[in-house]
Amino acid sequence: MKEVSHTMKLSAATMLAMLLGSYLYSSSVDAAELRDISKVNGGIRVSAEEQVGDISSINGGIDLGSGASADLLGTVNGAIELDERVEITGAETVNGGIRVSSDVPVHGSLTTVNGGIQTNPGTEILRRVSTVNGKIRLRDTRVGEDVQTSNGDIFLTDGSIIEGDIVVKGRRSWLNRIFGFEGRTSKIIIDSNSAVRGDIHLYREVDLDIADGAEVGDVIEHF
Repeated sequence: MKEVSHTMKLSAATMLAMLLGSYLYSSSVDAAELRDISKVNGGIRVSAEEQVGDISSINGGIDLGSGASADLLGTVNGAIELDERVEITGAETVNGGIRVSSDVPVHGSLTTVNGGIQTNPGTEILRRVSTVNGKIRLRDTRVGEDVQTSNGDIFLTDGSIIEGDIVVKGRRSWLNRIFGFEGRTSKIIIDSNSAVRGDIHLYREVDLDIADGAEVGDVIEHF
């Protein structure tokens, strides 16, 4: 009986070692698959359902196929395209727009300098959406923090919800203000099914079109 018991103990220990070894190997493979991708010249395409880490490019766009996932996306000169059911931490581009397809969770922010941001139904952005020079078009999209622009338009349609504020920054320099030079007037359009749970902060004049039935906080002028 003692010999049998000793054999059973060895078998159990062996099985435990095998299971642990298998788990560690699987974990290392998963970690290796989440590789970062970086390029200087040329676009980056991530295939459908593929999982990667950070993605960065200097001169080239970034395109994620349906169901793919990544951490932070960043490019200097190029657009960012996210197909349906993509999941990312956040995305930023300097010269280029960001287009988001349907049912896309973004766990951080979407940011551009010179380029628009467009989302489609089912998009959820945990933090903020911001542009300097570009239109923001949100369809059936939830934003956890603020939506902000300096020189662009903001369109909220199809039941979009902004949990924070809308902010339109002042864009004119002190020289322009002294001599009365006027630039393009931005538009804010909010349809009857959409909501801004915070306020609308305007640091310059805009064309404001809020439909009857829209849920909006106070409109505060800072100029």
